[in-house]
Amino acid sequence: MASNSTTSGAGKTILVTGGSGFVAAEVLNAFLSRGYNVRTTVRNDSSADKIKKSHSKYINQLSFAIVKDVQIPGGHDEAVKGVDGVVHTASPFLLQVEDNERDLLLPAIKGTTEVLASVQKNAPNVKRVVITSSFASVVDVSKGNRPGYAYSEKDWNPTPYEVAAKKDAPAAVAYCASKVFAEKAAFDYVKEHKPQFEITTVCPPMVYGPSGSVVTNLDNLNTSAADIYRLMNGSCKEVPETSFYGWVDVRDVGEVHARAFESPEAAGQRYLTVSSGYTYQKICDIIRKDFPEKRNLVPEGTAPYPDVYTLDNSKVKKQLGVEFRSLETSIHDMVVQFIEIEKATGKA
Repeated sequence: MASNSTTSGAGKTILVTGGSGFVAAEVLNAFLSRGYNVRTTVRNDSSADKIKKSHSKYINQLSFAIVKDVQIPGGHDEAVKGVDGVVHTASPFLLQVEDNERDLLLPAIKGTTEVLASVQKNAPNVKRVVITSSFASVVDVSKGNRPGYAYSEKDWNPTPYEVAAKKDAPAAVAYCASKVFAEKAAFDYVKEHKPQFEITTVCPPMVYGPSGSVVTNLDNLNTSAADIYRLMNGSCKEVPETSFYGWVDVRDVGEVHARAFESPEAAGQRYLTVSSGYTYQKICDIIRKDFPEKRNLVPEGTAPYPDVYTLDNSKVKKQLGVEFRSLETSIHDMVVQFIEIEKATGKA
């Protein structure tokens, strides 16, 4: 999916929080390819060095700000100075936690509102802040597979805060809730504080596709990449159960963030950013078909496509003119990258 323009951002500076993330790598590409200067927050210099390597062709447009903790009041005050827009991607994605409220809910909520407070106070030129949310803030997990139902932007995950914060609540429930409370806190912030900017939220489900970061170790992949690599390296003997029946390519997610920033129509909107439904069975079938040399490592399975909810992507396609990559393209490109890394690291 090509960008609208290669020079639309000339002379402007965007701040992207959490620049070393899987989605953030493609958000960086979408803005850098349009000619924006991009400042990105990282926790340390080694993260900055990795981004310099992965985005080396744009090195003259890149700069960095160290923010060790997104929740600290004023923690982004310096990072936002002089920027023309902000994309907030930084949020905890952890499923092994000791305390749901401390480790998931508060970092997601305060991490978002503190960024907005810093922008309101220190970045008068910013008219739009784009926030990476998630299908987790849309889905009602308690309704299960919900055959015949189409999720859209009007849906909100209804998990009460008290339930998510309980010590014995499953971390997956708390993670999903953290996304909805962070997103709602952002909209509430704008209503209450009436800042100089409007916000737009982007809600992707499972995010796949090749990594825009430099990957040198297949034992230490990001969550999304590891989810697919296990299906082709022999470690999965059976096709896993699918948890969320929607997916999108990471490159398309990056593009949606840039379009959401540039489009006047996107002000105050949320976008369910999804390509289509999927199952792990479909992914295994694609790998077996496209890569016969891997076929004996990929679980075969025979599961039919289950009768489950769908995700309505008509709004993002209509308002932002997005065309999404197919599952076949995304998984093929991922596996090609994995095979290249296997060869480079002697694992092939």
